[in-house]
Order: sequence, then structure tokens, then C-alpha cells
Amino acid sequence: MKKDKKILEENFSKDILTGFKKINIGEINNIYVTSNLNQISKIRISKQRKLDILLGNLKKTLKKNYTIFSPTSNLDLFNKKYIFDLKKTPSFNMGPLAEYIRTQKNSVRSMHPFWSVSGFGKNAGYLKKVSRHAYGYGSPWSKMLDLDFQQLNLGIHPSKAVTLIHHIETIYGVPYRFNKQFKCSVLKGNKIKKEKFYVSVFFRNQNIKKRFKLNEHFFLKLKKK
Repeated sequence: MKKDKKILEENFSKDILTGFKKINIGEINNIYVTSNLNQISKIRISKQRKLDILLGNLKKTLKKNYTIFSPTSNLDLFNKKYIFDLKKTPSFNMGPLAEYIRTQKNSVRSMHPFWSVSGFGKNAGYLKKVSRHAYGYGSPWSKMLDLDFQQLNLGIHPSKAVTLIHHIETIYGVPYRFNKQFKCSVLKGNKIKKEKFYVSVFFRNQNIKKRFKLNEHFFLKLKKK
């Protein structure tokens, strides 16, 4: 049984490494990773070993001075009474790989109760100095764009993982969104403080409708080229 398990892990690792090399991840310095590991859930390897192998091969393939970012948001906490702990509050529905990245040694998480990003590596420190806005200038997205990051989607179609679009919508001031202020309790040191944070949200009543399927159309065009 141990031998079979080892063979499974070795084959899984080889497949992951081959896939990373095929899409030239070795040319990337700063990468933002989103994932849905349901695609590989039937492989008879423990979840922890899958995470070890995925992240291990990712680090092995990237350039030497890499930085790995991942979403660690908490969109379930809107309008709830809670205390946001930057270090201990887990992300919500971002997947086990995102949580694994959040809990890595020397991992840095941006301060925002609803839309945070975590990362580790050379440029992770950029996340320590971000604005109170989920998107827009000074947000993690702005910082990552300054680093010329690229995005890797594992087990999820790119059209379903393009939060960057909200950043672009915010910067251009689209007519169907506005920045809403929320007051949240956050733990800082040993003190609980009530602070203001901002998230771009949809207007409740407006005649302008966003084309939600625009993302899919865009990626279909890319596929044909």
C-alpha cells in the first residue's frame, strides 16, 4: 500500500510539474494563484500531500526571486458582528490552496476584512502597505499590477476568476458600481479597533446592466486565435 501511495504521489507530481513547464511558469516572477481543487479530488492522495506537491512544484518552477499571491477574502462577513483577525481569520470559499498559502511561514496578508490578498516571497511585503479600498489605487491589485504579475488558475476557468475586472471597473468609475463604506472591528495587537473600509458594490436600483457573460465571450475569442 505504501508503495502504491508513493507511486501515485510521484505520478501526480510529474503531471503537475509537466503542466507548469508547458505554460512557461518558469518565466514568471510574481504570480497570483486561484484554484478549485475539486478537479483533482478523486486522486487517492491526502489533501495535505496534494497541497504540498502543488505548492512545492510551483516554487520549484518559478524564477528564483518569486512571489506567490492568492485571494483570501471574507465576503461572508458583510453586515455581521465579528472581529477580524488578520492572522487567524480564515478566508471563505477561496479553496484549500489559498488557505495553505495564507498560513505559510512569512506569509503576508493585506488588511481588509472583506477582500484581502495573501502572499509570500520577495515582494509579499507590498501587501503591508495598502489602502482601505478593496480595489483601485493603492489596493493589492494596484500593487500587483506594479509588479507586472500574472495569474494562474488551477481547476477553474479564467472567466470565473477575474476579480481584476472589479479593480478596473473601480478605476474607470463605471456607472453601475460605487464604493461603499463599512465600519468593522479589527484586532490590532491586543486592541480591538473600529475602522473604516471600502468595497465596490452594485447600485441597487439603476437602469444600466452589466454584461455578466462578457468575460466568457472574451476568453472564447482568445481560444479561437
